[in-house]
Amino acid sequence: MVVLSPARRVADFDDIEKAGDYCGPRPVLVKGKEITGVWFLLPTHQGDLYNHGCEGCGLHHITSPPWTFRECADGSLEIRASILAGRTDERPEGYWHGYLDEGNVWRQL
Repeated sequence: MVVLSPARRVADFDDIEKAGDYCGPRPVLVKGKEITGVWFLLPTHQGDLYNHGCEGCGLHHITSPPWTFRECADGSLEIRASILAGRTDERPEGYWHGYLDEGNVWRQL
């Protein structure tokens, strides 16, 4: 089953406030190296920005590489490959798996 949810691209990190919001790509310093990243709240997020009280809640971050980011004509962002959040050895399927598609749509697989 595929679940589609609205996304909202915001201008700045401080504007991220509700489920589905994302900002970037923007340079981020990780272990002394500048890489490009996108910050987001999954569409399943509940509560405030830093709520990690439920699976899928709280701020998430991905970088390029290994993901690729495509700026779309409508101002949205497309992210490839898929995002697998919450993967562990005990739970290889994670708690959220999907994409950010053109048109500001989160697509959960």
